[in-house]
Amino acid sequence: MTAINPYLKIFFGLLFVLLGLGYIYKPGIIERINRIIKETFLNDSYVALHRRNWGFLLVLLGGVLIYMGVSRELGW
Repeated sequence: MTAINPYLKIFFGLLFVLLGLGYIYKPGIIERINRIIKETFLNDSYVALHRRNWGFLLVLLGGVLIYMGVSRELGW
């Protein structure tokens, strides 16, 4: 079985954490990205109603990926 590169896990973990923090603390930036992307799951009402749920989910997922990558790299 092929193992996933721990640097890839760290990269995606940091990406998810930053995106999650953006949802929590900077919803204006997410709304600007929303206007650019215009996908159905990122409409303004959805972001306004569910921004904290998505933010905490992404921070949690990012934290798990960072932990998996760092623990594999450091041999914990």
